[in-house]
Amino acid sequence: MSMEIRKHLEVELLAALKQTTSPHLDLKASKNKLGLLAAKEKFGEIYVQHLTKADGYYAGLEIHTCEAFSFCKEQSPPYESRLLNASFLSKSSLSEEAKQFGDELGGIIRTPSPQAISATVKKISERLEKFFLPKAEHSVLGSPALFDDVLAEPDNYAFPFLTIVFAAHKNNLSLDSDVLNAWRSSLMSTNSAQLGSRNFMLSRSCFTTNVWATRVPGRFLPNKGSDTSSCSRA
Repeated sequence: MSMEIRKHLEVELLAALKQTTSPHLDLKASKNKLGLLAAKEKFGEIYVQHLTKADGYYAGLEIHTCEAFSFCKEQSPPYESRLLNASFLSKSSLSEEAKQFGDELGGIIRTPSPQAISATVKKISERLEKFFLPKAEHSVLGSPALFDDVLAEPDNYAFPFLTIVFAAHKNNLSLDSDVLNAWRSSLMSTNSAQLGSRNFMLSRSCFTTNVWATRVPGRFLPNKGSDTSSCSRA
């Protein structure tokens, strides 16, 4: 019975995904997936997968390429990506700390009864649009909302600190702007456990020695005399 329910649900879900739109990206729906494209270039995908043991669906987002990711790699950071894959952004509802996609902690929407298939499809598609699509758009566009995304979920980004630097440059924000000062104050006053990773927390010396860098062609470089050796992965 569960397999039959899944077949019917996924047919309805495909129809719902085909109706999903974005003002910024071209979306290509396929079985349990939304491809994220612009000018025929694929940036990544939003997906839904079924877990047999949990008897439910979880969701994920992968951004494989974007301007922000190119910028981060061009800086040749002296550390590797924080992610276990080759993505710029890798987000899964299985690791969500508060209920967003999932109906319960753990990020799962249970396989419904036959009578609840349509309601479950509606729930899945609405939550993909609310919690996953905006983050994809912010990453591809490099919009100011990327600041909040990175601070809220730093573990989902390959290079969170460099992503912030990119977003500042992309949006013509000076490094002493109100937006960045507020972000920096929030970062400095938030402990590593709240951020979700010890490695994301830049040491205080990074800021006091002006790791905020001077823009030169193709690269952000530390100010003369800066000591970045004590910086954690960012």
